[in-house]
Amino acid sequence: MRLMPFASGSDALARFVNVLLALVLSITVLYFGRDLFILLVVSGLFAFLLLPFARRMERWMPRWAGALVATLALVVVVLGLFFFLGYQLTRFGSDFPALQERFASKGEAFFDWVEGRTNLDRREQIQWFNAHLSDVANLGGQAALRLFSGTGTALASIVPIPFFVFLLLLLKDRFRVFFTRLGTTREGAVLDVMVRISVLSRKYLRGVVNVGVVFGALCSIGFGLIGLKYAVLLGFVLALLNVVPYIGALVGSVLPVFVALVTNDSPWHAAAALGVVLIVQFLDNNLITPKVVGSSVSINPLASMLALIGFGALWGVAGMLLAIPITGMLKVVCDSVPSLKPWGYLLGEEIETPEEKRFHIRFKRPPSETKP
Repeated sequence: MRLMPFASGSDALARFVNVLLALVLSITVLYFGRDLFILLVVSGLFAFLLLPFARRMERWMPRWAGALVATLALVVVVLGLFFFLGYQLTRFGSDFPALQERFASKGEAFFDWVEGRTNLDRREQIQWFNAHLSDVANLGGQAALRLFSGTGTALASIVPIPFFVFLLLLLKDRFRVFFTRLGTTREGAVLDVMVRISVLSRKYLRGVVNVGVVFGALCSIGFGLIGLKYAVLLGFVLALLNVVPYIGALVGSVLPVFVALVTNDSPWHAAAALGVVLIVQFLDNNLITPKVVGSSVSINPLASMLALIGFGALWGVAGMLLAIPITGMLKVVCDSVPSLKPWGYLLGEEIETPEEKRFHIRFKRPPSETKP
């Protein structure tokens, strides 16, 4: 009888070691196989999004033709978005020399302002900037090199996505049979989880696209009303950055302020640009996203931030873009497996449960203690 606590402690330690080993191995596989996993996740999300459209097409044509039409529709939409942003960028590129001159003149005015309020003359300021900006330039060059190399890798990984989407749509019935046969607790258990994941992914992607269009349109209209140049380009660039929660909005708010400072002499113009971003962000957080996206991915802010940091460390920018839908899928799995339901509850943002209410009532101070 005295050996029982030791045995139970050994079993608990063994379970902990096994869980820790499985976690380390999973993270290692996700890191070294990131290109394949990103390709599969992105292709799966698009396949879930196009699944109803492909089924409707199959009513009038063969299965392979319906999958092909749905995939081509996706390619046309994505290429149209790239051409739209490319057209806006060509306007920005044509004005780039003039922007350089205005930026140089702003720099001269800044040097004069610093010289008028400090004891540093122009030569000392230039020496200070040259001494400190050399390291920044080196870091910028390294970042640019990584960016261009990463861009080439990203483009190389984007090319196979339409082929994977086509194959996933073509073999959807085979996957349905596979998940049905995979059920262990009851017939179709795994299939039910996959159907819920499919519905969640579809609602999330539709919501993100609709929010992006509304967000970009509102920003473009606001920038146009205050007379900010490149209003449409800045508006939809901010909409793309807004896909990354929290971080994208913070980074995106700097761009219109910088453009306003370079293209206009009044600091109030930059303040107005920042005001437009803040107003649209307020509308997005409190009205647009809750109404359009709704509760398709009910993840609490703490889980969202941890997912962004974790997947960002594993897969870079692509991981940050995919962090929320992947976490939403994990929550669906946790909610469907009885032993993992506590983890699903921890990830979610559901309303207060009866257990929480009893906990609050139990630990609430008596009225006598709350009086001064």
